[in-house]
Amino acid sequence: MAAPPDTASPTTPAPPGRRSHTTRNRTLTGLVCGLLVLAVLGYAGLRLHHRLNTIDLPQTNTAPQGGYTLTVYFTPSEAYYHSPQRSIRDQICAGQNLPTSFPTDYLERVALEGFGKTARGDYLGWDFDRHCYFATRTPPVGSHENALVPWKSVAANHLSPGTRIRVTDCGPGVPAEICTRVKSAQWRVDDLCSIGCDDAKHLDLYIGEQTRAAIEDEDFYFVTKGATIQASTPEELR
Repeated sequence: MAAPPDTASPTTPAPPGRRSHTTRNRTLTGLVCGLLVLAVLGYAGLRLHHRLNTIDLPQTNTAPQGGYTLTVYFTPSEAYYHSPQRSIRDQICAGQNLPTSFPTDYLERVALEGFGKTARGDYLGWDFDRHCYFATRTPPVGSHENALVPWKSVAANHLSPGTRIRVTDCGPGVPAEICTRVKSAQWRVDDLCSIGCDDAKHLDLYIGEQTRAAIEDEDFYFVTKGATIQASTPEELR
């Protein structure tokens, strides 16, 4: 659309080397409009980027790869920990209002797993960046603030968020019944592995909230090396 003709009354030409007020105002108006357009386009781009990372995208299957280490992680429950209390007064994140002490072994487990359920029914979280504890009523979330889903969410440091994982061989040491469940699950990369995942071929499988004591003695709490997986990577994230 062509710009309308200028109907303003004539003005005295500006001295050489200076712009007239009319020209300067038009320039400023153009700059403001340009910035607004860029802002709108940038916001639209962010919205599109968010959609591409949150909707189901076309998947590209990769060839099965062996030599993977599989471990599991869970959300500990304070109800199953009874060691002496330890003060966290100096480790509470700024602005938080929560009890100043918890069982020592419970705190150690929360600092390892990332979240724990408290006796009050809310959750105690550990901020790996700031090294402090915080309280939340929201169940455990992954590295992108997405809810962790038992027997579906995977923590990994070498695969894009949203990558789907199928375990085709559990490797040695996993009971047959548990291996069947692992292989039939529809795993998805929802989290980063913060501790003990230096090996690029390491997947940490989330198995949910703790429902019994001595969970480490259960068959579903395992470590296995030599597993084989197949990844389906969203094409837009490749």
